[in-house]
Amino acid sequence: MSLRISAIMLMAATLALGCDQKSSGEAPEPDEARAEQKSKKGKKADGDRDSKAGGKTADGTREAADKGKTIEGKAPDQAVNSPSQQTYPDDPIKKIADHCSKPFVIMSTAPNSVGDDYPWTWTRQAMLANQQFKVVDGEPAAPGQVSFQLHLASSKYQLAWVLVAKCKDGGTCNKLAAMVKGIIKNSQSQPVCGKLPMDLSPVTFKKPVLREAGFSSNTLPEKTDVKGMCARLQACTVATDTSKSGTETIGFDCQKAPSNFKTACARKYPCKAVMDCLGAN
Repeated sequence: MSLRISAIMLMAATLALGCDQKSSGEAPEPDEARAEQKSKKGKKADGDRDSKAGGKTADGTREAADKGKTIEGKAPDQAVNSPSQQTYPDDPIKKIADHCSKPFVIMSTAPNSVGDDYPWTWTRQAMLANQQFKVVDGEPAAPGQVSFQLHLASSKYQLAWVLVAKCKDGGTCNKLAAMVKGIIKNSQSQPVCGKLPMDLSPVTFKKPVLREAGFSSNTLPEKTDVKGMCARLQACTVATDTSKSGTETIGFDCQKAPSNFKTACARKYPCKAVMDCLGAN
């Protein structure tokens, strides 16, 4: 299975390196770097200019978010509060054993040129819309907990940056991969047990990332973050109706022509408020 995943991820990384050569009229590819670089070719909405994703909040806000509430005291995005309750189809993934003791998910790749501070915007917004997963700083200690690692692949894989998620159990990683594939059409996300593919190992680990994603108020896109708002529209649309898993394109269409969408709705919380703003409910 590792060889098969390696081939898939190599193809994703190779495609990512050539993304700027494609025309702006084509649909973005599943790799996060391709989706974000593609957005630079689209028109930006008035008042919604591109900037880095995410924002910082006061310690008190972080504490409130960590308890499952926003500063307004609203509930989390979904009634679903554990991976076992989610309804994303898992047939698109190759599941690992639920009892796997060293489970990971190869989430996405990005070309080396983006640097090690790449924001992984689509993953951020997928996690925000699916709070049945709890992002932790350090080793996951319970089912449902996830931490994120940044690895640098070998020259055989064009020194691509690889976003790796680590779970406590295989069941959580299976559910996480299914969720990501449901949110991001054609995503190559796959769970693995034990040895990592793409020549990844503890030696290729560079740093922990997305630790701030454990606080919902830190992950909401800013009003200048077009990419983040489009990704949140996508994530919330699918999270509130998982029958659209793997087929929804609102976020990708938004990145190409953001002025055609109510991007400001993406700054609302929880996802129900986003969908109400869009007029979907």
